Amino acid sequence: MSSPAIKSSWWMPDIPKSTVLRRRMLWAYAFVAAPIVALLVFLAGPILFSGWVSLHRWDMLSPVGDMPWRGLQNYVFLLTRDSIFIKALGNTFLFAIGGVGANTVLGLGFALLLNSRIRGRTVWRVLYFMPVITAPLALAVMFAFIFDRNYGVVNSVITAMGLPRQPFLSGPNQALMTLVFIAIYQYVGYYIVIFLAGLQGIPQDYYDAAQVDGAGNWQEFRFITLPLLRPVMLFVVVTNTIGALQVFDLVFATTGGAPANSSMTVVLHMYNTAFKFSRMGRASAMAFILFAIIMLITVMQVRLLRDRTYQD
Repeated sequence: MSSPAIKSSWWMPDIPKSTVLRRRMLWAYAFVAAPIVALLVFLAGPILFSGWVSLHRWDMLSPVGDMPWRGLQNYVFLLTRDSIFIKALGNTFLFAIGGVGANTVLGLGFALLLNSRIRGRTVWRVLYFMPVITAPLALAVMFAFIFDRNYGVVNSVITAMGLPRQPFLSGPNQALMTLVFIAIYQYVGYYIVIFLAGLQGIPQDYYDAAQVDGAGNWQEFRFITLPLLRPVMLFVVVTNTIGALQVFDLVFATTGGAPANSSMTVVLHMYNTAFKFSRMGRASAMAFILFAIIMLITVMQVRLLRDRTYQD
């Protein structure tokens, strides 16, 4: 039995319906194939090439075909003999823990405040979000002057109060924590907006029913707000962790990893290894190690928060 034909007109003859559907499917596959090809060319291709480079020694000057084979020696060197990489890895974890914890707590706290009936809520929301839209390098340079040991505004206030000057970004014991403070200042406004959107998505009926049952503010927060905010919490924690583990521009523009590598991070060390010392194979190995760490942490966070959400 042949397929029914589409009615003809003066500009199109009778065409079987199956042929028209087949042509439409071909056009659909063509439109879908374009972004897939672009993804493979501009994302999967460089990733595979970086993985191949990580198994060789390459200075970016010699031809790719002449790269000496090293196998897993780059990875072994980074994990066993490169003391700067181990130091940078520890600094990166401390930066991520401090930044993610503070952004989550402060973001939720300020979101709860802005979600209440206070005067000038719109103005406060704009003020909190302004650092987010500031260029990271410009913000880093500004804070480098603010926390300068000799001419910074903060030290001028401290000395005016009769207290000793603080090294901040130039002190091995304070540089990393100062960077955490700057990162919190820059990004907490973004997470305030995310938490605020989650709070406004919770139906008011739940709170009305809880108040009828005699629940207080703490009980409402514990048994209504937090459980219903767990999907938002998952997004905040995962995205903030990924961003913190890849921090580069803030450290590059303020301390450069100094003093004595006390603020060195993995991505900054990767940059120095590749473009200052021309060891692209070793830098590519760092990238894959960092990728594996981020993937492992992300999977653990998703499983933990998702499983708790399902149990509720």
